[in-house]
Amino acid sequence: MNDSLDTPAFARICAPVPPHDFIDLLYWTGFSIHAYRNHYADLAALDQGPTSILGHFFNYGLDERRCPLMTLHRDALVPLARLPIADTRFRAKLLTVLGGRLFADLAHPYGPAITERWPAVRDLRGQGARPYFIAGDSHSHQFNLTGSRADEWLLPIHLLCTGGSAAGLGNPTSRSGYGTHLREAIRAIDALPGADELPLILQFGQVDIEFVHHFRRVRDNKRALDLHDYRAFCDDRLERYIRFVADVFDLSRRPRVLLASVFPPALSDAAWQQGYVNEDISRRESDESVQALSAGIRLLEIANFRQRTEIHLYFNAELKAACARNGFGFIDAATPFLGADGLLNPAYSASEVHGFEHHLDGRFTYPGMVDLIWRCLDATRPASGSRRI
Repeated sequence: MNDSLDTPAFARICAPVPPHDFIDLLYWTGFSIHAYRNHYADLAALDQGPTSILGHFFNYGLDERRCPLMTLHRDALVPLARLPIADTRFRAKLLTVLGGRLFADLAHPYGPAITERWPAVRDLRGQGARPYFIAGDSHSHQFNLTGSRADEWLLPIHLLCTGGSAAGLGNPTSRSGYGTHLREAIRAIDALPGADELPLILQFGQVDIEFVHHFRRVRDNKRALDLHDYRAFCDDRLERYIRFVADVFDLSRRPRVLLASVFPPALSDAAWQQGYVNEDISRRESDESVQALSAGIRLLEIANFRQRTEIHLYFNAELKAACARNGFGFIDAATPFLGADGLLNPAYSASEVHGFEHHLDGRFTYPGMVDLIWRCLDATRPASGSRRI
Protein backbone atom coordinates (compact mmCIF):
# COMPACT_ATOMS: atom_id res chain seq x y z
CA MET A 1 0.00 0.00 0.00
CA ASN A 2 1.39 3.42 -1.01
CA ASP A 3 1.06 5.89 1.87
CA SER A 4 1.68 9.02 -0.21
CA LEU A 5 -1.09 10.97 -1.92
CA ASP A 6 -0.85 11.37 -5.68
CA THR A 7 -2.24 14.89 -5.74
CA PRO A 8 -1.99 15.37 -9.54
CA ALA A 9 -4.37 12.42 -9.95
CA PHE A 10 -7.19 14.79 -8.99
CA ALA A 11 -6.40 17.47 -11.56
CA ARG A 12 -9.39 16.62 -13.72
CA ILE A 13 -11.97 16.71 -10.95
CA CYS A 14 -10.96 20.17 -9.69
CA ALA A 15 -9.95 21.75 -13.03
CA PRO A 16 -8.98 24.45 -13.74
CA VAL A 17 -7.93 24.85 -10.09
CA PRO A 18 -4.43 23.46 -9.47
CA PRO A 19 -4.88 20.19 -7.59
CA HIS A 20 -2.40 21.12 -4.86
CA ASP A 21 -4.38 24.29 -4.08
CA PHE A 22 -7.62 22.30 -4.00
CA ILE A 23 -6.28 19.50 -1.78
CA ASP A 24 -4.61 21.99 0.59
CA LEU A 25 -7.91 23.81 1.11
CA LEU A 26 -9.75 20.52 1.56
CA TYR A 27 -7.32 19.53 4.30
CA TRP A 28 -7.66 22.97 5.88
CA THR A 29 -11.40 22.44 6.35
CA GLY A 30 -10.53 19.59 8.72
CA PHE A 31 -11.19 16.76 6.30
CA SER A 32 -8.89 13.77 6.91
CA ILE A 33 -8.43 10.86 4.53
CA HIS A 34 -7.37 8.71 7.49
CA ALA A 35 -10.51 9.65 9.47
CA TYR A 36 -12.73 9.02 6.44
CA ARG A 37 -11.28 5.55 5.90
CA ASN A 38 -11.47 4.57 9.57
CA HIS A 39 -15.00 5.89 10.06
CA TYR A 40 -16.46 3.33 7.66
CA ALA A 41 -15.88 -0.37 8.26
CA ASP A 42 -16.05 -1.26 4.57
CA LEU A 43 -13.24 1.18 3.78
CA ALA A 44 -11.18 0.35 6.86
CA ALA A 45 -11.14 -3.29 5.76
CA LEU A 46 -9.53 -2.40 2.43
CA ASP A 47 -5.79 -2.35 1.95
CA GLN A 48 -5.83 0.88 -0.04
CA GLY A 49 -3.68 3.98 0.08
CA PRO A 50 -4.79 7.60 0.46
CA THR A 51 -5.13 8.23 -3.28
CA SER A 52 -7.65 5.41 -3.66
CA ILE A 53 -9.52 6.39 -0.47
CA LEU A 54 -9.79 10.05 -1.48
CA GLY A 55 -10.91 8.92 -4.93
CA HIS A 56 -13.61 6.84 -3.25
CA PHE A 57 -14.79 9.91 -1.32
CA PHE A 58 -15.03 12.01 -4.46
CA ASN A 59 -16.54 9.37 -6.75
CA TYR A 60 -18.79 7.45 -4.36
CA GLY A 61 -18.77 8.89 -0.85
CA LEU A 62 -20.27 12.23 -1.85
CA ASP A 63 -23.21 10.54 -3.59
CA GLU A 64 -23.67 8.33 -0.54
CA ARG A 65 -23.47 11.41 1.76
CA ARG A 66 -20.54 9.94 3.62
CA CYS A 67 -18.49 12.25 5.78
CA PRO A 68 -16.23 11.49 8.72
CA LEU A 69 -16.82 13.08 12.08
CA MET A 70 -14.76 16.23 11.84
CA THR A 71 -14.44 19.68 13.32
CA LEU A 72 -15.05 22.01 10.41
CA HIS A 73 -12.64 24.93 10.14
CA ARG A 74 -15.06 27.61 9.02
CA ASP A 75 -12.31 29.92 7.76
CA ALA A 76 -11.45 27.33 5.12
CA LEU A 77 -14.94 26.48 3.88
CA VAL A 78 -15.63 29.83 2.20
CA PRO A 79 -12.30 29.92 0.29
CA LEU A 80 -12.93 26.34 -0.82
CA ALA A 81 -16.41 27.32 -2.00
CA ARG A 82 -14.98 30.21 -3.99
CA LEU A 83 -12.66 28.02 -6.04
CA PRO A 84 -13.74 28.24 -9.71
CA ILE A 85 -14.10 24.47 -10.15
CA ALA A 86 -15.62 23.88 -13.58
CA ASP A 87 -17.54 20.77 -12.51
CA THR A 88 -20.21 22.64 -10.54
CA ARG A 89 -22.15 19.49 -9.74
CA PHE A 90 -19.11 17.96 -8.04
CA ARG A 91 -18.45 21.25 -6.27
CA ALA A 92 -22.03 21.37 -4.94
CA LYS A 93 -21.88 17.76 -3.71
CA LEU A 94 -18.60 18.42 -1.91
CA LEU A 95 -19.79 21.65 -0.31
CA THR A 96 -23.06 20.24 1.00
CA VAL A 97 -21.26 17.34 2.69
CA LEU A 98 -18.68 19.62 4.30
CA GLY A 99 -21.18 22.41 4.96
CA GLY A 100 -23.34 19.96 6.83
CA ARG A 101 -20.73 20.17 9.60
CA LEU A 102 -21.08 23.97 9.95
CA PHE A 103 -23.84 23.72 12.56
CA ALA A 104 -23.15 20.17 13.75
CA ASP A 105 -22.84 19.28 17.42
CA LEU A 106 -24.44 22.51 18.66
CA ALA A 107 -27.03 22.80 21.41
CA HIS A 108 -29.24 25.42 23.00
CA PRO A 109 -28.85 28.34 23.08
CA TYR A 110 -28.46 28.40 19.31
CA GLY A 111 -28.69 32.17 18.78
CA PRO A 112 -25.03 33.04 19.53
CA ALA A 113 -23.68 30.16 17.42
CA ILE A 114 -25.87 31.13 14.45
CA THR A 115 -24.86 34.78 14.78
CA GLU A 116 -21.18 33.83 14.90
CA ARG A 117 -21.47 31.70 11.75
CA TRP A 118 -23.75 34.07 9.85
CA PRO A 119 -21.01 35.86 7.85
CA ALA A 120 -19.97 32.47 6.49
CA VAL A 121 -23.59 31.61 5.65
CA ARG A 122 -23.98 34.87 3.71
CA ASP A 123 -20.79 34.21 1.78
CA LEU A 124 -21.84 30.64 1.02
CA ARG A 125 -25.21 31.80 -0.33
CA GLY A 126 -23.24 33.45 -3.11
CA GLN A 127 -21.59 30.10 -3.83
CA GLY A 128 -24.75 28.09 -4.39
CA ALA A 129 -25.75 27.36 -0.79
CA ARG A 130 -29.48 27.18 0.00
CA PRO A 131 -29.62 27.62 3.77
CA TYR A 132 -32.77 26.94 5.75
CA PHE A 133 -33.74 26.67 9.40
CA ILE A 134 -35.36 23.69 11.10
CA ALA A 135 -36.63 23.48 14.66
CA GLY A 136 -38.36 20.46 16.10
CA ASP A 137 -38.26 17.32 18.17
CA SER A 138 -36.10 14.36 17.20
CA HIS A 139 -38.34 13.57 14.22
CA SER A 140 -37.12 16.84 12.65
CA HIS A 141 -33.80 15.11 11.93
CA GLN A 142 -35.62 14.00 8.78
CA PHE A 143 -35.45 17.64 7.56
CA ASN A 144 -31.80 18.11 8.51
CA LEU A 145 -30.36 16.93 5.22
CA THR A 146 -27.48 17.60 2.92
CA GLY A 147 -28.00 17.32 -0.81
CA SER A 148 -27.39 19.08 -4.08
CA ARG A 149 -29.27 19.96 -7.24
CA ALA A 150 -27.14 21.02 -10.21
CA ASP A 151 -24.89 23.77 -8.75
CA GLU A 152 -27.07 24.43 -5.68
CA TRP A 153 -26.59 22.71 -2.33
CA LEU A 154 -28.47 22.40 0.93
CA LEU A 155 -27.17 24.07 4.08
CA PRO A 156 -29.43 23.10 7.03
CA ILE A 157 -29.40 25.03 10.31
CA HIS A 158 -31.02 22.70 12.83
CA LEU A 159 -32.35 23.87 16.19
CA LEU A 160 -32.95 20.47 17.75
CA CYS A 161 -35.44 20.17 20.61
CA THR A 162 -35.17 16.49 21.50
CA GLY A 163 -38.30 15.21 23.23
CA GLY A 164 -39.99 18.61 22.91
CA SER A 165 -43.78 18.76 22.85
CA ALA A 166 -45.82 21.22 20.82
CA ALA A 167 -47.92 22.33 23.77
CA GLY A 168 -44.89 22.68 26.03
CA LEU A 169 -43.40 25.45 23.87
CA GLY A 170 -45.79 27.97 25.38
CA ASN A 171 -45.17 26.84 28.95
CA PRO A 172 -42.54 29.12 30.53
CA THR A 173 -41.99 26.59 33.35
CA SER A 174 -41.51 23.54 31.13
CA ARG A 175 -38.65 21.26 32.09
CA SER A 176 -36.97 21.52 28.72
CA GLY A 177 -37.20 25.30 28.39
CA TYR A 178 -37.47 24.84 24.64
CA GLY A 179 -40.05 27.58 24.16
CA THR A 180 -37.81 30.16 25.80
CA HIS A 181 -34.77 28.88 23.90
CA LEU A 182 -36.60 29.12 20.58
CA ARG A 183 -37.88 32.63 21.28
CA GLU A 184 -34.34 33.78 22.01
CA ALA A 185 -32.91 32.01 18.95
CA ILE A 186 -35.56 33.43 16.63
CA ARG A 187 -34.96 36.94 17.97
CA ALA A 188 -31.27 36.48 17.20
CA ILE A 189 -32.04 35.09 13.73
CA ASP A 190 -34.43 37.92 12.85
CA ALA A 191 -31.71 40.44 13.67
CA LEU A 192 -29.35 38.92 11.08
CA PRO A 193 -29.21 40.51 7.61
CA GLY A 194 -31.06 38.43 5.05
CA ALA A 195 -32.26 35.79 7.53
CA ASP A 196 -35.91 36.77 7.05
CA GLU A 197 -35.63 35.59 3.43
CA LEU A 198 -34.95 32.01 4.48
CA PRO A 199 -37.60 29.39 5.28
CA LEU A 200 -37.95 28.20 8.83
CA ILE A 201 -39.48 24.75 9.23
CA LEU A 202 -41.07 23.79 12.54
CA GLN A 203 -42.04 20.22 13.34
CA PHE A 204 -43.67 19.57 16.69
CA GLY A 205 -46.65 17.49 17.78
CA GLN A 206 -45.57 13.87 17.45
CA VAL A 207 -44.33 13.74 21.05
CA ASP A 208 -47.72 15.01 22.21
CA ILE A 209 -50.01 12.67 20.33
CA GLU A 210 -47.79 9.60 20.35
CA PHE A 211 -46.53 9.71 23.94
CA VAL A 212 -47.91 12.44 26.18
CA HIS A 213 -51.50 11.35 25.60
CA HIS A 214 -50.69 7.86 26.90
CA PHE A 215 -48.71 9.26 29.83
CA ARG A 216 -51.73 11.35 30.85
CA ARG A 217 -54.00 8.33 30.63
CA VAL A 218 -51.65 6.42 32.93
CA ARG A 219 -51.61 9.33 35.35
CA ASP A 220 -55.42 9.64 35.33
CA ASN A 221 -56.02 5.87 35.30
CA LYS A 222 -58.04 6.10 32.05
CA ARG A 223 -57.62 2.55 30.87
CA ALA A 224 -60.46 2.37 28.33
CA LEU A 225 -59.76 3.78 24.87
CA ASP A 226 -61.81 6.87 24.02
CA LEU A 227 -61.06 8.10 20.49
CA HIS A 228 -63.22 11.20 21.00
CA ASP A 229 -61.04 12.10 23.99
CA TYR A 230 -57.93 11.39 21.92
CA ARG A 231 -59.03 13.84 19.23
CA ALA A 232 -59.94 16.43 21.86
CA PHE A 233 -56.43 16.05 23.27
CA CYS A 234 -55.02 16.71 19.77
CA ASP A 235 -57.20 19.82 19.47
CA ASP A 236 -55.95 21.18 22.78
CA ARG A 237 -52.28 20.54 22.01
CA LEU A 238 -52.63 22.07 18.55
CA GLU A 239 -54.37 25.17 19.90
CA ARG A 240 -51.52 25.75 22.34
CA TYR A 241 -48.94 25.18 19.61
CA ILE A 242 -50.56 27.67 17.24
CA ARG A 243 -50.88 30.21 20.07
CA PHE A 244 -47.13 29.97 20.62
CA VAL A 245 -46.05 30.32 16.97
CA ALA A 246 -48.56 33.12 16.34
CA ASP A 247 -47.06 35.00 19.26
CA VAL A 248 -43.47 34.45 18.10
CA PHE A 249 -43.88 35.28 14.39
CA ASP A 250 -45.58 38.44 13.20
CA LEU A 251 -47.69 38.44 10.06
CA SER A 252 -44.87 39.66 7.82
CA ARG A 253 -42.61 36.75 8.84
CA ARG A 254 -45.16 33.96 8.57
CA PRO A 255 -45.08 33.46 4.77
CA ARG A 256 -41.70 31.74 5.17
CA VAL A 257 -42.51 29.87 8.38
CA LEU A 258 -43.62 26.34 7.49
CA LEU A 259 -45.29 24.07 10.03
CA ALA A 260 -44.62 20.45 9.15
CA SER A 261 -47.08 17.67 9.82
CA VAL A 262 -46.27 14.76 12.08
CA PHE A 263 -45.16 11.54 10.41
CA PRO A 264 -47.31 8.42 10.33
CA PRO A 265 -46.82 6.22 13.40
CA ALA A 266 -44.18 3.52 13.11
CA LEU A 267 -44.51 1.76 16.47
CA SER A 268 -46.27 -1.57 16.21
CA ASP A 269 -49.23 -2.67 18.32
CA ALA A 270 -46.91 -5.23 19.90
CA ALA A 271 -44.55 -2.49 21.05
CA TRP A 272 -47.36 -0.72 22.91
CA GLN A 273 -48.69 -3.96 24.34
CA GLN A 274 -45.25 -4.51 25.85
CA GLY A 275 -45.32 -1.04 27.44
CA TYR A 276 -43.07 0.90 25.08
CA VAL A 277 -41.64 4.05 26.71
CA ASN A 278 -39.09 6.53 25.41
CA GLU A 279 -36.95 7.41 28.41
CA ASP A 280 -36.00 10.91 27.30
CA ILE A 281 -39.59 11.92 26.58
CA SER A 282 -40.85 10.39 29.82
CA ARG A 283 -38.28 12.38 31.79
CA ARG A 284 -39.55 15.62 30.26
CA GLU A 285 -43.26 14.86 30.26
CA SER A 286 -44.04 12.68 33.29
CA ASP A 287 -43.30 12.42 37.00
CA GLU A 288 -43.46 8.63 36.81
CA SER A 289 -40.41 6.42 36.45
CA VAL A 290 -39.87 4.62 33.17
CA GLN A 291 -40.74 1.34 34.87
CA ALA A 292 -43.98 2.71 36.32
CA LEU A 293 -45.01 4.26 33.02
CA SER A 294 -44.30 1.06 31.13
CA ALA A 295 -46.36 -0.95 33.61
CA GLY A 296 -49.19 1.58 33.35
CA ILE A 297 -49.17 1.54 29.56
CA ARG A 298 -49.47 -2.24 29.55
CA LEU A 299 -52.80 -1.78 31.37
CA LEU A 300 -54.18 0.67 28.81
CA GLU A 301 -56.37 -0.14 25.85
CA ILE A 302 -54.14 1.41 23.19
CA ALA A 303 -55.46 2.48 19.80
CA ASN A 304 -54.43 0.00 17.14
CA PHE A 305 -52.08 0.84 14.30
CA ARG A 306 -54.84 2.00 11.94
CA GLN A 307 -56.57 4.05 14.64
CA ARG A 308 -53.30 5.69 15.60
CA THR A 309 -52.60 6.48 11.95
CA GLU A 310 -56.02 8.09 11.68
CA ILE A 311 -55.27 10.18 14.79
CA HIS A 312 -52.00 11.40 13.28
CA LEU A 313 -53.78 12.30 10.05
CA TYR A 314 -56.51 14.06 12.04
CA PHE A 315 -53.89 16.19 13.78
CA ASN A 316 -52.30 16.98 10.42
CA ALA A 317 -55.60 18.02 8.85
CA GLU A 318 -56.32 20.34 11.79
CA LEU A 319 -52.77 21.73 11.60
CA LYS A 320 -53.18 22.42 7.88
CA ALA A 321 -56.41 24.31 8.53
CA ALA A 322 -54.82 26.29 11.35
CA CYS A 323 -51.91 27.25 9.09
CA ALA A 324 -54.32 28.57 6.48
CA ARG A 325 -56.18 30.62 9.10
CA ASN A 326 -53.02 32.11 10.58
CA GLY A 327 -50.86 32.71 7.53
CA PHE A 328 -48.28 29.96 7.99
CA GLY A 329 -47.09 27.54 5.33
CA PHE A 330 -47.91 23.86 5.76
CA ILE A 331 -45.82 20.82 4.85
CA ASP A 332 -47.44 17.43 4.41
CA ALA A 333 -44.73 15.05 5.60
CA ALA A 334 -47.09 12.14 6.17
CA THR A 335 -48.89 11.31 2.93
CA PRO A 336 -45.69 10.59 0.94
CA PHE A 337 -44.88 7.74 3.32
CA LEU A 338 -48.26 6.01 3.36
CA GLY A 339 -48.88 2.81 1.45
CA ALA A 340 -51.91 1.89 -0.64
CA ASP A 341 -53.66 0.68 2.53
CA GLY A 342 -53.41 4.12 4.15
CA LEU A 343 -50.84 2.97 6.72
CA LEU A 344 -47.10 3.57 6.91
CA ASN A 345 -45.39 1.90 3.99
CA PRO A 346 -43.12 -0.72 5.63
CA ALA A 347 -40.36 0.34 3.24
CA TYR A 348 -39.79 3.41 5.43
CA SER A 349 -39.17 1.61 8.70
CA ALA A 350 -36.15 -0.51 9.55
CA SER A 351 -37.09 -4.17 9.49
CA GLU A 352 -34.42 -5.01 12.05
CA VAL A 353 -36.23 -3.11 14.85
CA HIS A 354 -39.48 -5.06 14.35
CA GLY A 355 -41.79 -2.11 15.02
CA PHE A 356 -40.01 -1.02 18.22
CA GLU A 357 -38.75 2.32 16.85
CA HIS A 358 -40.95 5.42 16.68
CA HIS A 359 -38.81 7.21 14.07
CA LEU A 360 -38.95 6.53 10.35
CA ASP A 361 -35.70 5.26 8.89
CA GLY A 362 -33.78 8.11 7.26
CA ARG A 363 -31.91 5.71 4.98
CA PHE A 364 -35.17 5.05 3.17
CA THR A 365 -37.02 8.36 3.57
CA TYR A 366 -34.13 10.44 2.18
CA PRO A 367 -35.26 10.62 -1.48
CA GLY A 368 -38.76 11.73 -0.52
CA MET A 369 -37.58 14.13 2.18
CA VAL A 370 -34.88 15.81 0.13
CA ASP A 371 -37.39 16.36 -2.68
CA LEU A 372 -39.78 17.86 -0.13
CA ILE A 373 -37.08 20.22 1.14
CA TRP A 374 -36.23 21.46 -2.34
CA ARG A 375 -39.90 22.13 -2.97
CA CYS A 376 -40.07 24.06 0.32
CA LEU A 377 -37.10 26.17 -0.70
CA ASP A 378 -38.51 26.85 -4.16
CA ALA A 379 -41.95 27.72 -2.79
CA THR A 380 -40.56 30.21 -0.28
CA ARG A 381 -38.32 32.21 -2.57
CA PRO A 382 -39.13 35.89 -2.01
CA ALA A 383 -40.89 36.17 -5.39
CA SER A 384 -42.98 33.03 -4.86
CA GLY A 385 -46.63 33.28 -3.99
CA SER A 386 -47.44 29.68 -3.09
CA ARG A 387 -46.58 28.28 0.32
CA ARG A 388 -48.44 24.98 0.52
CA ILE A 389 -46.11 22.03 0.04
